[in-house]
Amino acid sequence: MPPLPFQPGEVSNGEFVPRPPRRRDEWIASLTLARVAEAADRLRMDRRRLLQSASGMAAMLGVVNLAACAGDSSEPASSAATTTTARQRATTTTGGTFVVPEPEDVEACAQVLGTQSEFIFDVHTHHVVPDGPWRQNAPRIADMILDLVPDGCTETDPYDCLNRIAYLRDMFLASDTTVALLSDVPNSGPDDAPMPFDEAVRTREFADSLTTGGARRVLVHNVIAPNFGDLTMRLDDMAAKVATGNVDAFKVYTAWGPGRQGFAMDDPAIGIPVIEQARSLGVNVFCAHKGLPLLEFDRRHNGPRDMVALAAQYPDMHFVVYHAAYERQTREGPYDPGDADTGVSSLVKAMHDHGLPPNSNVWAELGTTWREVMDDPQQAAHVLGKLLVTIGEDRILWGTDGIWLGSPQPQIMAFRAFQIDEATRERFGYPELTDTIKRKIFGLNAANLFSVDTEATRCALDADGLEAGRAEYASLVRGGYVVDPWSPRGPITRREMLTALRYSRTSSSVAL
Repeated sequence: MPPLPFQPGEVSNGEFVPRPPRRRDEWIASLTLARVAEAADRLRMDRRRLLQSASGMAAMLGVVNLAACAGDSSEPASSAATTTTARQRATTTTGGTFVVPEPEDVEACAQVLGTQSEFIFDVHTHHVVPDGPWRQNAPRIADMILDLVPDGCTETDPYDCLNRIAYLRDMFLASDTTVALLSDVPNSGPDDAPMPFDEAVRTREFADSLTTGGARRVLVHNVIAPNFGDLTMRLDDMAAKVATGNVDAFKVYTAWGPGRQGFAMDDPAIGIPVIEQARSLGVNVFCAHKGLPLLEFDRRHNGPRDMVALAAQYPDMHFVVYHAAYERQTREGPYDPGDADTGVSSLVKAMHDHGLPPNSNVWAELGTTWREVMDDPQQAAHVLGKLLVTIGEDRILWGTDGIWLGSPQPQIMAFRAFQIDEATRERFGYPELTDTIKRKIFGLNAANLFSVDTEATRCALDADGLEAGRAEYASLVRGGYVVDPWSPRGPITRREMLTALRYSRTSSSVAL
């Protein structure tokens, strides 16, 4: 079966086991293929080529609309029936909808889903350094990442298919991303980190070397683990990293630690000294992974309460809640203060509890969150609606978890087309998802947070011939180990994740 524009249903970023596909997911996949086949036959075009174009994405998003109207009980009856149904425009939706042309209108699909000249700043991206010591020192992490290698990798060392070259290609040639923030997975230091700070700086420098205009294309996180070892040494290391001039923000995984014991960022013994150190060093952006519990996280410290409490205590700093506290175990609906212990609602509750208004110093990031809900318009509408109302349209950040999930382009295209429907807006007080708001979320908000001059950056980056490179890349016959630039790096399905876990249990000295 040719690859779909994106995998329907719950997918993994390599850090958790997704649930099995539902009948609804299989229905979406089946109907998308039928709809694309019909459109390709009418256009006398290769089906696979159409499927991997903006028309293919439009076809799939149209099917997602139909699935939202039909509910989980929907299933294809016959090829003729499904393709006929797919041509019909849904008159009602549940929560949200994707506004897309019919896939036969190739030009309109490209205009609606293609490049809109947005400044896209992805604040959540990854790659690995294949020859780092982490492969020997952290076999648990190494096994997990080995299964993120794309099918068909022909490199002698398979980790080379996830290196900085693959990263730069997938992020900047195979997507419309303008600037990216490079991060890392949980670790206790450079010896078990797939992306140590020094190597992240090298990626930044390599990206800079490709830019003739002098602007930075890659920013860098310094991921710290203050609950491992001597705290004084950790604080000194923060100062040493800042002294290099390469720290754009600090990031922590509060639910991860020795013996699977996490910590709270507002803990006076651990978290507060770290915040005070960051503040004294002049780094006023502090990020934490919240929600989306990884395989072996301490769930007691995975919620956003401590980050919001710090925001109230330190109004001169900015606190970024990664994943917007989303949890896949919690179905997102309208905010209910009586049922707000997990998920995005837990972030809303924390904001209310601490009396913080929208557009204050709490920021919500969408990495993996948008990818998880973008085939469920109802959940997507409530996630975005709650964040817009409570966090504010100026404080939502675009993130994709690329390149674990492949090129971010399908996520970008889907977000361009998404709207919260009028009935849902009126009932719950959500604002319209206008083009202005989308541009803020795509990158203008992050540019404001990191003091990036969007016009100067765009002019400088355009001078390096990126647009010409993207056009050339898109025109190539896809071969080598990248069958398609949108292909996920896997494992994303339940079967792939369970296979990965069987390998990872063979040896382990570090708990992810």
